[in-house]
Amino acid sequence: MVITGASAGIGFEVARAYAERGAALVLNARDADKLVEARDTLLASDPARAERIELVAGDITDESVQSALIERAQARFGRLDVLVNNAGRGYYARFADIAAPELRALFELNVVAPLALTQRALPALAESRGTVVMVSSVAGIAAAPAMGAYAASKFALEALSGSLRAELAAQHVAVVVVRPGPVATGFREHAASSSAADALQTPTGDDDRQSPRDVARQLVRAVARRQAVVETSLYVRGASVLARTMPRVLRFVTKRMARR
Repeated sequence: MVITGASAGIGFEVARAYAERGAALVLNARDADKLVEARDTLLASDPARAERIELVAGDITDESVQSALIERAQARFGRLDVLVNNAGRGYYARFADIAAPELRALFELNVVAPLALTQRALPALAESRGTVVMVSSVAGIAAAPAMGAYAASKFALEALSGSLRAELAAQHVAVVVVRPGPVATGFREHAASSSAADALQTPTGDDDRQSPRDVARQLVRAVARRQAVVETSLYVRGASVLARTMPRVLRFVTKRMARR
């Protein structure tokens, strides 16, 4: 199994969940020190897991890092059953303030990197009849004010995932899209933002954010069931219903949000 963005948040909790199930893991994050800390945390309760955990630190937008992840999984463990494309970044900016260089960088990380990594993994996944996991967002189905750039990247990831699922059906490779809403991670702190987006009001407060462990639990279950889409909270499911069946209501809600 390969997991990107595995040093913290959802990615780390996915790694923990699978480590507890005895899975062989190849973990990636940009920060090598934080990745080592994550591995040490996984080993604290069971040092024997060291034989089943490999680390590949580096920027997932780097082609050499992408190749190393797939090669390490095959060389060390002989197969690849699951690829979890979790690494990503947020961007808060109103439309007029979106910087083109920031948008390009956002798409490189949130869209191009999972595309390229999955392309490299496809032969191994076809052989194992494995699973591709794309960690999307509620923003992949409903764009809120000051989140247009981020939502655009997740809309793109959703579109790629839909096409990929159809194309891989004959090879018995599953594609699972996971849509979290607000999650109690460092997402907001690590997101790029413009000063004009500082007044953004989220529909849920900090106390209502979902735990990354709960998202990971649902992801693991979805992989086991080869479930096409998992919406991880009532908030996400509500936004999904509005986007699909009541777009006028959604437009009204987002206009109210923009006026705050």
